[in-house]
Amino acid sequence: MQETGKNAFIFNLLSGNNPAATITLWDNDSENRASGSAEFDGKTLEINYGSEEISLPFSLRLTDFVLERYPGSNSPSGYKSNIVLIDKAENLEKPFTIFMNNILKHKGYRFYQSSYDPDEMGTILAVNHDLSGMLVTYAGYGLLFLFIVLSLLNRKSVFNTVNAGYWNSALRKKAPAVMILLLLSGLTGIDAQKLIPGKDAAEAFGNVLVQDQKGRTKPLFALSNDILRKVTRENKFEGLTPMQVYLGVYLDFNNWKNVPMIKISNRELQKSLGISGNLASFAELVDLEAGGSYKLSEGVSKAYSKSPGIRTKADKEIMKVDERVNILYMIYTGGFLKIFPLHADPQSWGSPEEAIKTVISKEDSVYLKNVIPLFAEALRTNNITTASQISSSIKDYQEKFAGYDLPPESKSKAESVYYKLMIFERLFPFYATTGLLMLIGLIIMVLKGRKNISLFVRILSWVLFAGFLFHTFGLGIRWYVAGHSPMSNGYESMIFISWVTLMAGFIFSRKSPFALSATAVLAGMTLMVAHLSFMDPEITNLVPVLKSYWLTLHVSVITGSYGFLGLGAILAIITMILLSLSDNKNIERISGTIDELAVINYKTITLGLYLLTIGTFLGAVWANESWGRYWGWDPKETWSLITIVIYSLVIHSRNIPGMKDIYTFNLLSLFAFSCVLMTYFGVNYYLSGLHSYAGGDPVPVPVFVYVAVIVLVSLSVVAYIKYRKWENVK
Repeated sequence: MQETGKNAFIFNLLSGNNPAATITLWDNDSENRASGSAEFDGKTLEINYGSEEISLPFSLRLTDFVLERYPGSNSPSGYKSNIVLIDKAENLEKPFTIFMNNILKHKGYRFYQSSYDPDEMGTILAVNHDLSGMLVTYAGYGLLFLFIVLSLLNRKSVFNTVNAGYWNSALRKKAPAVMILLLLSGLTGIDAQKLIPGKDAAEAFGNVLVQDQKGRTKPLFALSNDILRKVTRENKFEGLTPMQVYLGVYLDFNNWKNVPMIKISNRELQKSLGISGNLASFAELVDLEAGGSYKLSEGVSKAYSKSPGIRTKADKEIMKVDERVNILYMIYTGGFLKIFPLHADPQSWGSPEEAIKTVISKEDSVYLKNVIPLFAEALRTNNITTASQISSSIKDYQEKFAGYDLPPESKSKAESVYYKLMIFERLFPFYATTGLLMLIGLIIMVLKGRKNISLFVRILSWVLFAGFLFHTFGLGIRWYVAGHSPMSNGYESMIFISWVTLMAGFIFSRKSPFALSATAVLAGMTLMVAHLSFMDPEITNLVPVLKSYWLTLHVSVITGSYGFLGLGAILAIITMILLSLSDNKNIERISGTIDELAVINYKTITLGLYLLTIGTFLGAVWANESWGRYWGWDPKETWSLITIVIYSLVIHSRNIPGMKDIYTFNLLSLFAFSCVLMTYFGVNYYLSGLHSYAGGDPVPVPVFVYVAVIVLVSLSVVAYIKYRKWENVK
C-alpha cells in the first residue's frame, strides 16, 4: 500500500471466507464526512463516517460581528455577534447578541460564541441540542451539592462524630496527653553625577495615567514599579522609589547607563561577561558609542534557537537579562511613556514624540514639544509646584483627548496605594516569623505540661488576625483596582490560597492552637512562592472567556480547597515529626496529641475534598455555559478528577483492611497533596491546556522540590520505624 501520510479507516469485506472488496475512508480536513462504497455479490455497500448535518428549524442572520480590543493593544477584550433569529413557523424575527458567556437559546438549541474568521468579518458559533441531557446533568450536580451540605449539617455524620477511635493507634496504649510540634521556617551609595529626581515631584508625576504594552490604563507609578522589579528584582533601588529610578533613566540616560542595576543571577554568565557582583550596568552590556555592540547578542541568538526543553540555566538567564536590557532601552527611547492619546487613533496612546506627529492644532503641538523638557527642568531644580502643575496638565490633556473612559481618580489612587504598601511582600515574612514563634511557644507550653494557652500564644494569635485583616484588605484593593476578582493568574491564585489557608487555621484553632500556627507558616511559604521569579504580580486585563461571574465562583471554591488540603498535609508532617521524636518519656503526651491532630486532619481534608468537588463541577457548568460541553479532558480537569479520587481514598482509608491505622492515614494525607501540587503547578506551568500559564513549555523542576521529597520520605520512614516499635510493645 502506498504511504500517503493521511489517516484512514480501511474496511476489508469478506464474502464467506474470501476477500470481496475493500473500502477506504480518508481523513480529509476540508470535509466533515468521509464516504466510500463497494459492490460485490450484486449488492452495493456504502459506509459514511463523520458529522451528521442537521438542518435547523429556523435560521440565523449575522448583521454585524464586533471584535473589541483593549485600548492600544491587539489583545481581544471581547467579541460578539449581532444576529437576527428568524423562525417562520412562529412568525418570529428577533435580534440577539451572542458573546462569550451569553448564549442564544431557542427551541432547545443553544448557540455559543466560539471564534471568528481570520478577516474578522464573519463569526463562528458552536451549537448544542441536548436539553434533556443538560437537565439530568444539572440535577445530578444539584443532588451532589445538596448531600455535601447535608453531611456537614447532619450531627450524626462522620464529619461531626469523627474521633480518634476511628483509627487504630499503637501509641494509644500509653494514655492521652497534650500536643507537641515542630516546624521549619526559613526565614548603597548614590552616584552624585546622575540625575536623582526629588521624591515628591516624582510621585506627583507617578499619578499620571499611562497605557501599558497590554493595553491597560494605569498610574505611571504602577508601571514603574513593575519595570523596576523586572530589571533589578527589587521594589526599591539604592533607597530610591520606582518613579525616581524611572524618571532618572528616562531623563538622564547618559549617566544612568553606567549604574549597575540589571540583575544577573547566574555566576557563569557573570564571569563570562566580566561582571563583578550580581548587578551589571547597561554600558557594560551595550556599547552605544561603538555602533550598539551587544555582548549578549550571540548568546541570545543561541538561546532562542533552542527548543525550551533543552535550554540550560545559562540560556534562560541570558534571555532574562536580555529582557531587562531591552526594558532599560525602552525607557530611554520613551517606549513605555505612552501618556498622550494619539489624535489619529484616540484608543491608542504614545510618547510625546509619537503624539506630536498626529496633532492638529498648533497649541497642542507646542504643548507636546515642551511639556517633558519643562518637567525635566522642574525636576532638576526640585521645583515641586511646577512639577505638580505639569503633571496635572498632562492628566487634563488625557481626559480631553482619550477615546475611551479613563479609570476614576479613586481607582488610580488605590492602585498607587496598593503598590506602595507592598502588602503581600511584607506578609510572607510576617506570617512565617509569627507562626514559628507561636510554634515555639506551644512547644514550651507542652514540654512544661501546661494545659492552658499562654498569654504569649494568645497575643500572637491576635497578631496573626491583624495580618489576616491586612491580607483581606490587600485582596479587596487589588479586586477593586483590577475590576475583577484576584484569581485570574498564578500570582493571584497563590495569594488567595494563602488567605484561605490562614482562614482554615482560624476555623480549626478552636480545636487546637497548633492548627493556626501551622497554617501561618504554610501561608507564609505560599506567599513566598508567589514572589518567586516565575510569578508575575502585575495587574493585567482579562481574556474574554474569564469575563464572567463564574470566575469568582469557580476559581474561589477550587483554590479555597487547596488551603484546606494543604493544612491536612502540614498536620500530617507534624504527626510524622511527633512519631519520630517519641520515646518512653513522652509517648503518653504525644499519643494524645496525634489523636487530636488526626481528628482535625480528617475534618480539614473532608472540607477540602468537598470544596474541590463542588468547584470542579461548577467548572463543568461554566464550560457548558461558555463552550457547550461539560468536560473536555483538559489537563486541569483530568488532574482535578485524579485529586478527587485520591482524597476520596484518603478519607475512606479507615474502612480498608490494612489501612486502618493512624500512621497510614497521615502518610496518605501527606503524599496525596502531591496531586494538588501537580494540579496547580504541574498543569499551570508544565502542561498545555485551557488553564495553563506557561503554554506547556517544559521547564526544569526546582532543586528544592527533590530535596523536599527526600526529606519527607526520610521523615516518613523514621516515623514508620518508631510506629512499628510501639506496635510491638505489649
